[in-house]
Amino acid sequence: MDLTILTVLLAGFVISIEPCAITVDLLILGYILGAEHAENARRGFAKGFLAGLTFIFGRSLTYALMGGLVSFVGSTSIRVYAGSAANAIIGPILVFVGLIMLDVVHLDIGGNTKILEARSKLASFGIFGTLLLGILFGIAIYPCSTPVLIALLSMVAVKANIAQGMFLMFLYGLALGAPLPFIASGVVSMKSYAEKTKGAGILFKKVAGLILIGFGVYYLLPYLSEIL
Repeated sequence: MDLTILTVLLAGFVISIEPCAITVDLLILGYILGAEHAENARRGFAKGFLAGLTFIFGRSLTYALMGGLVSFVGSTSIRVYAGSAANAIIGPILVFVGLIMLDVVHLDIGGNTKILEARSKLASFGIFGTLLLGILFGIAIYPCSTPVLIALLSMVAVKANIAQGMFLMFLYGLALGAPLPFIASGVVSMKSYAEKTKGAGILFKKVAGLILIGFGVYYLLPYLSEIL
């Protein structure tokens, strides 16, 4: 479970086919593109695609900043004082996130209403406003993607330097929002996308949950063996 480009891209992919994540994004783009509903969040291919791309780029910038920040904090505290015990920090987090993805643990995570209120104001600034919305929504709470984000940031904190943390989290943001420009441009309809990916989303989510639990337990094995 080393932090690699493949790891973060797969994490973003698993969440990108979760209907709830893409629906939230399209509701935001609906305001940007002048539509009242997500299904109508498109006004021509070029405008829709550019708006979607700009939004996920802005959100990826926020994720990159988060990655750099937690890497810096980790390098100055966790890695210095915890040393090899860092795995004892990652292990429980991965197990917990895995249980969430398996729906064994349920979290009632609500959206940030103040951030949601800001979208209509920023929408009037066109593409620049879309970029700001992306940056702003990088810190918003997404019920289906926040647990995975927490797991990735935890690993970045103890395994990556600042440059690696920023780069990997930026890639995660791009993978997470990859379908958005195509849906916003009208190339792919939200309805067909949700229908085609629903089954796959559930399957990948369960598999990812089991993998996370497996690696979490693996990280904890040395400490469990000492206890037992």
